[in-house]
Amino acid sequence: MDKKFRVGILGLGRAGRFMHGPELALFPGFFEIAAACDHAADRRENLPEVFANAKIYSSLAEMLKDDSLDIITIATRNGDHVPHAMQVLEAGKMAVIDKPFAVNMEQVSQLLEADKKYPGKIFLRCNRRFEPAFVQIREVIDSGILGEIAMVKIYRHPGFVRRCDWQTLAECHGGLFNNWGPHFVDQALQLLNSPVKDIWCSLQHHIGGGDAEDQVKLILTGENNRIIDLEISTISTIPGHFYEIWGKRGSLVIDNTGKEMKLRYLKPEVKFTRLDGVKENFPLVYGNPNENLQFIEETRPIVQTRGHVLQRGKKLDQVEGDWSKGYTYPDTMWYYLYQALTGQGEYPVTLADGVAIVETMAKAKKVAGFTPSVLEF
Repeated sequence: MDKKFRVGILGLGRAGRFMHGPELALFPGFFEIAAACDHAADRRENLPEVFANAKIYSSLAEMLKDDSLDIITIATRNGDHVPHAMQVLEAGKMAVIDKPFAVNMEQVSQLLEADKKYPGKIFLRCNRRFEPAFVQIREVIDSGILGEIAMVKIYRHPGFVRRCDWQTLAECHGGLFNNWGPHFVDQALQLLNSPVKDIWCSLQHHIGGGDAEDQVKLILTGENNRIIDLEISTISTIPGHFYEIWGKRGSLVIDNTGKEMKLRYLKPEVKFTRLDGVKENFPLVYGNPNENLQFIEETRPIVQTRGHVLQRGKKLDQVEGDWSKGYTYPDTMWYYLYQALTGQGEYPVTLADGVAIVETMAKAKKVAGFTPSVLEF
């Protein structure tokens, strides 16, 4: 029988108790939630059932003395992720780091040095890399039916929300970009499929508490001239599509329910030939009257092929959910982590991927030139 890994969860706020815990509990043959820790007394109380057999600690130092623990998954505040990971690694345990994987390039350097000293011990909780919709998008692009991809739009509008917790404070490395950005910058870089040639970014603060941004607009242009249009906002009352992919032979759309993918693409037998512009008078039609473009239209369900989908810590039977009740997310990264730990495959998200995410976000923040400020109404 393959080894079951004993996991300690560091941080018992929203992420620790409603994400890390329930995700791990859905793989009881792979992982055991053996310990949990939070410095705040109220966070150590009224824990969900998945923590029933966990020993609860008030300090990381105490939890790290437990020699039976194999992995510590880090669900603390953004700026503490890397410092806590350093302590975990120095204690001889593996570290799973939630996003943001680092809040600046100095912390990236620390991670890279730690990776040299503790090779194979750092894993990034980049769980949206495994979203069913994202996985199927990549499959469609790889199939070639959309042709060469010119434009990718990734939108996330998690409802009209006026947050006022620490995630809205710049001093805590909060803001919507640090909170949601790493997930979708990762997807953007994967779909760009090219080194970044140009970055444009705007960070804005419109309705939320604190002083950090609550809307993000990021445009990446690759050396292949592919464009990624990424938008994350908490001021939209009518959410837009999750994804739009525009290729030179067709398009793909996934709406904000995340339940199905709509495709419209040229039939394979349609071949383009050179088309010269006509300077003289042209027939009073729009387009090319000599060309008959025939399309295939499809609707494909979004299918969860491995792992589970959760919403506010509860498993959904299918890929579905009402955006107004909280966003859905996959737990599948834990499956791939287990495969990597037991020598059955490589973990798909590398430290180099994490470095690219932080580096891209750092450049975007510099371009945006955002100054944190408290709103006066």
